[in-house]
Amino acid sequence: MKHRVFSLRRVLSKGLITIQVVVLVGFVLLAAVPFLLAMSAQQGLDEGVVDDVVRSVQRMDDDSFTLRPVSDLQKVIDGYPDFWFILVDAAGNIVKRGNVPAPVNLFPQNLVHVSSANFSDFGDSKSPFAIVRTRNTSIGRLWVMTGGGPAVGYGVIGKAFGNPMFLGLIVLLSTATLLTIPPLIRRSLLGVEQVARDAEQIDIGQSDVRLSYDRVPAELIPLVRAFNEALDRLDSGIARQRRFLADAAHELRTPIAILQTRLESLPDSPEKRQLQRDSARLGGMANELLDLHRLALSPDSFETVDLVDVAEHVTADLAPLAIDAGCDIEFVAPETPIHIKGDASALSRAIANLVLNAMSHGGPSVSIRVEVNPGGRVCVSDNGPGVDPDHREEIFWPFHRLSQSPNGAGLGLSLVYDIIKRHGGKVSVATAPQGGALFEISLPLIKA
Repeated sequence: MKHRVFSLRRVLSKGLITIQVVVLVGFVLLAAVPFLLAMSAQQGLDEGVVDDVVRSVQRMDDDSFTLRPVSDLQKVIDGYPDFWFILVDAAGNIVKRGNVPAPVNLFPQNLVHVSSANFSDFGDSKSPFAIVRTRNTSIGRLWVMTGGGPAVGYGVIGKAFGNPMFLGLIVLLSTATLLTIPPLIRRSLLGVEQVARDAEQIDIGQSDVRLSYDRVPAELIPLVRAFNEALDRLDSGIARQRRFLADAAHELRTPIAILQTRLESLPDSPEKRQLQRDSARLGGMANELLDLHRLALSPDSFETVDLVDVAEHVTADLAPLAIDAGCDIEFVAPETPIHIKGDASALSRAIANLVLNAMSHGGPSVSIRVEVNPGGRVCVSDNGPGVDPDHREEIFWPFHRLSQSPNGAGLGLSLVYDIIKRHGGKVSVATAPQGGALFEISLPLIKA
């Protein structure tokens, strides 16, 4: 099942911008209603017709005016029979249209002394309202008085939404949200990022690591606490399993040693030699289990180790065994030491297991090469059949064996993997240049 991934920064930013727009729109709607009522009571007329009148007036060469109604003004003229207006400029030029009331006709030049005015009772029952507005245009300053036209309507709300100040405020708030919210969220989630880094350190070799509560948002503390408690329960279960394996391996050593001693006293025969091999296999399994337990109990007892020296001693110790088995073994390393932090005994066991694995599964007369590289890598290769790519991950599983060889218990490579993992390194298998298996151990060097 594919899980949907979302960005908290994006969700919060979109949510805040949406809330801001909704609040602004709601505020404009709530403010527009009383504003509309106030305008209806005071001016009564939609002053948008004033702009239509101004756009319809053109100045002639003799500075007089001519009227060429634009479409909006023509709609008002056609729809409102009582509509009238009078337009005056500073020089006293006048344009009239409709049945202009007599008081206005007496002294039309007096309009230039009024910048804005509302008349609620002009003596006409059909059109009691009249307004005076001033406009600065390309043909000069104009005064317009009008009445009998459309009343104030809900179109003022649409004009409010289209107002540049309203749109500019939305853009300003949205920009401020996009610039401030992501950094604030990033700063608030620094503790969560530290929790993620802590979680990345949790491994079989560092199971005591716990997630930090420092700077974690209060809403996430229960999740971090539950995760730490789950780790405590896992550690407790793993510890019980390790104690059981260690106790079982320790208890097995005594009867295995007794069995081997009694086998030595038997007359030589094929059955005796087979039983000795089986008992040696049991003894090796018990020793490997104890090695795992010992390494788990002392993960911090690492010292400075010369990787070249460790690999050289392992190769020298196993050389007689390899020669007796008809195998060739070669050691290649730089002359200078390669220092790492680790457990020399455990690393020796890991390298030895890789050499023994090559001897057991490389076939008769296999050639084995142990090479130490300056980058902290130890390569054990052979010219045997190699490892099928489909099984290169499985061979490191405990008790997993690809062949039915009577030697080994399927713990050797698992022990190698565990030892190298606890040293902060990696172990991998590939195809050697000579066609066999190539096991590579990579360990971190000591920083200068």
